[in-house]
Amino acid sequence: MLEPAPPRPPTWVRLLDALTIAAFLITVFVVFFGGFSTHVGIVRLSIRSPLRLVFITAALLAIRHAAWSSPPIHRRVAGWGRALRADPVASVAAGALCSRVAVLVAGYFAVIAIGIPHGAGFELSSDPFFNLPARFDAGWYGDIALDGYHFQGRFDRQQNVAFFPAYPLAMRAFGYLVGGFEGGVPRGRRLARALWGGVILSMVAFVWAASYLTRLARDTIGDEHAAAAVALTAAYPFAVFFSAPYTEALFLLGSVAAFYHVRRHEWTRAALWGGLVGLTRPNGCLLSIALACLLIEDAWRTRGRPRSPRHLASSMLAISAPGLGMLAYSAYVHALTGSWFGWARLHAAWGRTFEGLAPLARGLARIESEGLAQALVLVPYDTLNALGLLFAVAMLWPAFRRVGLAAGVFILVNVIPPLVAGGVLSMGRINSTLFPAFLALAAILPRRLVLPLVTACAIGEGLVAAIFFTWRPLF
Repeated sequence: MLEPAPPRPPTWVRLLDALTIAAFLITVFVVFFGGFSTHVGIVRLSIRSPLRLVFITAALLAIRHAAWSSPPIHRRVAGWGRALRADPVASVAAGALCSRVAVLVAGYFAVIAIGIPHGAGFELSSDPFFNLPARFDAGWYGDIALDGYHFQGRFDRQQNVAFFPAYPLAMRAFGYLVGGFEGGVPRGRRLARALWGGVILSMVAFVWAASYLTRLARDTIGDEHAAAAVALTAAYPFAVFFSAPYTEALFLLGSVAAFYHVRRHEWTRAALWGGLVGLTRPNGCLLSIALACLLIEDAWRTRGRPRSPRHLASSMLAISAPGLGMLAYSAYVHALTGSWFGWARLHAAWGRTFEGLAPLARGLARIESEGLAQALVLVPYDTLNALGLLFAVAMLWPAFRRVGLAAGVFILVNVIPPLVAGGVLSMGRINSTLFPAFLALAAILPRRLVLPLVTACAIGEGLVAAIFFTWRPLF
């Protein structure tokens, strides 16, 4: 005979458990990284003494067990773990979050063990942990989040107008939560706080994207491959950027969610997510092409079934949302700079101009003259980005065959434009958001090979984290 389940603790006990666990985690953090001072909303939080935290944690634990001894907190935590493992979506989300934290840990130890080249980049704090998110383009997003857009009246200099607004606006909201707008604090410190807000934003977006990807995988490649698709996405070497104040996590979330809702004819949600994608990155507008292919696939599967005018109008609006998002930002840029696509003109300042196949021709010429081994030594970062390109190319046909027309088109429209405008520059980072490639890989990969491949990719992600966080020009 089964024993009856213990009664659920009252709300105040559950709240006390949450406070105890939070105090314990903060204690561990302070022991490893030292005290800190920040803001949670309008409340200033200053924590310096680990001994005081140990006392607070012990006091909370004693009060909790004196007032409500059964079940003890450690059994409740174990129960949470069992419940987490029993819920596939929650289990995947927890794994996705752990993967993001692991990247930050790898990056931190790379900084303190390997070091940063003298004069590399910008520094907002002498504390290597607090300064960890301050890397490369993160500074541009933080600048927009704090001070908005500004234009210098010319297009031959790098300026923040080149960056789309969705991510820095969301970062601004998260920045408020961590004291990025506290009065009387130096701008550098406020910027560092805003960048940590961006890290939190990226991690939340990636966990949410992992949840959506799990559901999309169930609908497309089968429930048995869903966890593998998320694990491969999280372990992809360039998934490092899902733990940084970069747009990749938000772009991935919006793209997967738009796919998911269009497939289910949930037009309002699809339009909202699609519009977000169009406001997140320059190539976000191209999502409209892939979503149109989803409608074509659906029309082919249901051919002969009549569609109401309302259905057609709603679907057209939903798939147009990414393009409309881009046009909305272009209208703002026109008002600011006098050029409708001024954001595109500014990309030349970063070396992105149309070159066709010239970058590939230069790469082949280098291999021909130097030999493959020497060419790899001469341009190691280009080599890593080229591997990202090869992965996308290799997954193109499996994506068409196993996931669908729209999946293959999504890969094409996200690979070809940056390839002809800059060669393999940033190609690994760009390809980290190609979720159809990871769906296809999960579908064709034998299950016995999933864990070895995820492990190998995770090692590669550690390498990329070390390169990126120590200011090597991986881009």
